[in-house]
Amino acid sequence: MQIVVLGGSGYVGRAVQEALLMRGHHLKVIARHGLRDPNIQFVSGDVRDMDLMSPFDGADAIINLVGIIEEHPAQKITFELMHVEVVRRIISAMSAAHVYRLVHMSALGTRPGARSRYHKTKWIAEDLIRHTSGLQYTIIRPSLLFGGGAPFFKMLQSQAKWPITPIPGSGNTEFDPVYRTDVGRFVAMAAECDETIGETFEIGGPDRFTLNALYQKAAASAGKNRITPWHISYRFMMNMAKIGESLPGFPVSVDQLLMLGENNTTNDHRWTKWVTPTRLKPSLIP
Repeated sequence: MQIVVLGGSGYVGRAVQEALLMRGHHLKVIARHGLRDPNIQFVSGDVRDMDLMSPFDGADAIINLVGIIEEHPAQKITFELMHVEVVRRIISAMSAAHVYRLVHMSALGTRPGARSRYHKTKWIAEDLIRHTSGLQYTIIRPSLLFGGGAPFFKMLQSQAKWPITPIPGSGNTEFDPVYRTDVGRFVAMAAECDETIGETFEIGGPDRFTLNALYQKAAASAGKNRITPWHISYRFMMNMAKIGESLPGFPVSVDQLLMLGENNTTNDHRWTKWVTPTRLKPSLIP
């Protein structure tokens, strides 16, 4: 198959690239930063304003991995633009290029009435795909990803090394962390599997952890036996984040705190029909 990947040079994209190549697909990657793999056709461009119809021409499937976890409005990088408007552009370009198979990366926690703007905009994008696109879609919602330099786990690992580790709230929110390589394999499989068409899959790993336990796992990966937790109230952290959003380099945003304050778990195990999930262990962090 000829497959076009948007956002293919990012954290998840690298795992998807590897999985697609292993399955023998011809791969075209659209990204702002160049790739040096001779097995991949690289198209340089910004999905916010580039012509998408030309690189889509002749493709059998499109995989959209474009997404952000943090906004930079001065650079015109916002949830609404990257999650919603980019999806509108993809749908329009696919229609013009007569390409109808789309695998779209969303996120676990995406739902109507979500608290965070991240999840709200992810839901709007899903809604566009399901109800207005006319595409043969598969939507994938992973939980926290680990492995391959996961940004979230790198942050936990760094903080776990401190003499006292600051943890939002009680630290009892729960997560189903999933291995990046496993997600890449499932995305690649879904692009060629008719059985996944019209489905939305929630993707979680085989084990459930509290935030406290994830900090401890991150500490173990850094060679530290235990952490000394400092639980900080969400109200205080939220107030600090509101102030910090106007400061460069502030470690957490209001939106991220909202997501850390709610469980990110699933009982949807359908994906394990195709991929056997990898257990989280310190050697795989980050």
